[in-house]
Amino acid sequence: MKKIVLALVAAAAFASNASAAGQAAAPVAAAQASAETAAAIKELLQAMNYRTLMKQSFEQMAKALPAMMQQEAEAGIKADTRLTEAQRKERLAKMEAEMPKVAAALSTVFSDPGLIDDIEKEMIPLYSRFFSAEQMKQIAAFYRTPAGARALQVMPQLMPEAMAIGQRVAQPRIAKALEQVQDK
Repeated sequence: MKKIVLALVAAAAFASNASAAGQAAAPVAAAQASAETAAAIKELLQAMNYRTLMKQSFEQMAKALPAMMQQEAEAGIKADTRLTEAQRKERLAKMEAEMPKVAAALSTVFSDPGLIDDIEKEMIPLYSRFFSAEQMKQIAAFYRTPAGARALQVMPQLMPEAMAIGQRVAQPRIAKALEQVQDK
């Protein structure tokens, strides 16, 4: 049971990291960004091939999330000591039957072009908080160089591996810290 709790806490910490960071930074109204800044951000997003990258990321998420959700649900059902073996089997079968519907719903959400439009609109206030229009033009210029284009090309492959390394290195430390807390 301890290992399950530790794994769930570690997984939740890594999974919620991105959403917590987004919630911590209160959004700034897009109207506050100057026209020059907004244009520079749009130029940067275009140089980054942002729409294509987001579409590819969403396609990957739509494929990966159902399996991840199924694993988490299965682990939760199997770990629920209040259930009888028959109840576990029943819930596992029900979950298995529902997964195609979940996958279809996620696919619908992630394939909606309006999702990327809405996210892109939110990038204007975000980027304008951290970069000037001139800095964004310089970053866009970099992404148009061979090195910048290469960075954009390999980043989708590099980031999951980098995150896996972070999880692999941090997880034993998190487990040890949680064990120390539980021992006290």
